[in-house]
Amino acid sequence: MSTKRVLGITIFGVILIIAAISVMLISLFIRRDSDAVQLPVTSAPAGTQNGSEHDTLDRIEVNRETIQVVVSTLSRPEVFSREVLIESFWEGGYAVNSINVSVFGGMTSLRILPSVGIERRIIVTPETEYIWYRGDRAPFIRYISPSGDDQRAADEYQMLFTFEDILSLDSDDILDAGYYEQDGELSVFAVMHSKALGYIRTYYISLEHGLIIAAVEYDTNDTIVYRMAAGDTLVGEVDPTAFILPDGTDLAQKK
Repeated sequence: MSTKRVLGITIFGVILIIAAISVMLISLFIRRDSDAVQLPVTSAPAGTQNGSEHDTLDRIEVNRETIQVVVSTLSRPEVFSREVLIESFWEGGYAVNSINVSVFGGMTSLRILPSVGIERRIIVTPETEYIWYRGDRAPFIRYISPSGDDQRAADEYQMLFTFEDILSLDSDDILDAGYYEQDGELSVFAVMHSKALGYIRTYYISLEHGLIIAAVEYDTNDTIVYRMAAGDTLVGEVDPTAFILPDGTDLAQKK
């Protein structure tokens, strides 16, 4: 075989190898790009599992400039239950509240188990609050003005930060934001600083169901004062006894 022919075959082989490597790199890049983190541009139907939500996703970079846009696409499920642990810290003291939460038909039911004190029950409806302690035969009843304050009241009873709070922030108060994943649950986080009060607060918001799943707050001395963690969120599931008043009235049956 002539030297020219050997050289030609060698050059052709090198070209084939380079082409193969190029195809491999391009396919790897495409695969990595298709696996990039994605955000929902529309929420899944309320009260249902969000498993099909990833069929309508749009890629977006999450940072301090875009976090409010991302959060504005989220909405809470209409039916869900979960357990929330709230820890409060102060100089020389500490308290913890375990809260069983059920949401159904526009109502929020809370079973609050404090580290000190008596178990308390609260049911918040769009019109009425029912409050009683373990052993009570009748609840205290307070009526709510028809202005949507029931949701905020339910959040306050849980001592919760909510993602809606982020929407009201001045963009200059947001220090950082991005993606966060733990135990397979994809979320976004936002770190905010209150110039007026001096505290620094971090939120973790699930992209699966739009609820705060964790939060922490530090005071001006960089001392922790608040911590919140939520257990698994069961979308579409609630305790059937969660909306029964002490006198046996089942508020869920009225829906």
